[in-house]
Amino acid sequence: MVDDDVSTRASLLAVLAGAGIAAIGAASAEQALAFHAEQAPGLAVIDYNLPDADGLELAQALKEREPTLPVLLLTGHASLESAIAAVGQVDGYLLKPMATETFIEAVRRGLAQGALVAENRNLASRLERLSQNEALYDPLTGLPNRALLDDRINQALAIIRRNHSTLAILFIDLDGFKAVNDLFGHHVGDLALRELANRLAEARRRTDTIARFGGDEFVVVCPDVESVDVAFRIAEVILAELARPVVIAGTEHRLTASIGIVVTEPGDPYVTTDELLRDADLAMYGAKDAGKAGWKLFDETMRARAASRNEIEQGLRVAMEQDELVLEYQPVIDLRSGGIVGTEALVRWNRPGHGIVAPAEFLGVADKVGLTHSMGRWILDHALADLSRLRASGTLPEGFHMWVNLSPRQVSDLHFAELVVELAAVHDVPTGLLGFELAEHAMRDVVTNENVLTALHELGVAVQVDDFGSGQSNLSWLQELPITGLKIDGEFIASLDAIRERDGAAIVRGLIGLGHELSLTIVGECVETYAQAVALRAMGCEFAQGFYFGRPGPFEQLVEPVA
Repeated sequence: MVDDDVSTRASLLAVLAGAGIAAIGAASAEQALAFHAEQAPGLAVIDYNLPDADGLELAQALKEREPTLPVLLLTGHASLESAIAAVGQVDGYLLKPMATETFIEAVRRGLAQGALVAENRNLASRLERLSQNEALYDPLTGLPNRALLDDRINQALAIIRRNHSTLAILFIDLDGFKAVNDLFGHHVGDLALRELANRLAEARRRTDTIARFGGDEFVVVCPDVESVDVAFRIAEVILAELARPVVIAGTEHRLTASIGIVVTEPGDPYVTTDELLRDADLAMYGAKDAGKAGWKLFDETMRARAASRNEIEQGLRVAMEQDELVLEYQPVIDLRSGGIVGTEALVRWNRPGHGIVAPAEFLGVADKVGLTHSMGRWILDHALADLSRLRASGTLPEGFHMWVNLSPRQVSDLHFAELVVELAAVHDVPTGLLGFELAEHAMRDVVTNENVLTALHELGVAVQVDDFGSGQSNLSWLQELPITGLKIDGEFIASLDAIRERDGAAIVRGLIGLGHELSLTIVGECVETYAQAVALRAMGCEFAQGFYFGRPGPFEQLVEPVA
């Protein structure tokens, strides 16, 4: 409260005190500025006439110090000129004399305005700090994000160039994390990511940086590693930490990880952040190709394979648009009657300039680049169209099945059964004529997707395990999942007329017996000789498929022998 009149100042201070408002009085502009510096008041009430300055000059001086400080100008000699001069410099203009209530109300409004401005300023400051934090840290895990990761790698590169030391980058991708989100929801997935991020942070060396790269991918920056063996040991520690079950709401979730490792040459002056991340990513895919739950060190051959994969990927995208894919069919034979009881639809790529490309050369790439679902739909659609033609011809044998190969990604799609119903209706084909084959090595990825296989089973769709006997799965799923049949791996069939025929026969006989005990139908695949066919029939195997009975061919080839 700034007023050079002692009685006026005392009277106004008393009024404010009576209203519960703490105030301090000043007799001059100089004293007011000193009190402002010491007390940091929330409002200034200034008389227009002061001994060392006028009220507007003091208001301007206070606003220069604190632009958001509310100022009320108090005067008993109002004029149009003084009112105009006060515009934009003060927040209120009060005339003496005035009612006590008017004065108190004006002061309260000024204080409220100041408090609101201060709160907005604090909020803006907090938002700015939060924005800066979010710009550098992942909001879910609290780990450094991609922007801060790039900065940390650049810093580490600068250090190794000065010290002539080495740097290791570990690129981590969680195996099977998509199934957690699909089956339990993204909330559970987020909780799992937080837990695993905490483990990574605890497992790192003090000098290492753990960053979330995106989704379920993480990157570890390990400066000053003495040798590649140090990077290997870090990877092993991380794998062990991530392999421990994550318990959420009483449910255990067991996840593994694939890790790609790249280690720089000592003091490498040319390598860049993008190159390191690219190569570590390639190595991570190498770890996944090797069976997951492990690590791989980058080597130059990975880059060549990546270039080849990219070429195939681009060609496949064009192939999907230009209708370059074709289906060939290989018959399935009833060993007891010799008749055809089914056929397997096999996709081929009629690639311009290359001829027919076998599926082994492009299906893996299609899976990695996200073309599995669109290609799988195309295969199922065309196979059902041909099955409809065969059915319309009136030559369809009793118990016939059109077998189509499935990938784990398709079985992990909770809407896959709906797609089957949709396409079967389009082609007017009973779903009971359809069968799916899923490779044994893929069963470990789909055991948690029992709902999808159960839905197919309820539609009357047969599901059999391909390449059975390769020994890459826990056989408990034979009882847990609605499987209808087994296709014995071709390596065992080949042994039936090889040097170790006795050993091979014992294995095949055991697999057939196991399947029959579980009430499953048995198919011997890759049958190439008469001796193999005879041996299978003698062991009680119901069905067979292979070059001995017929090679894959166009749809017309399938119709002729049935007729």
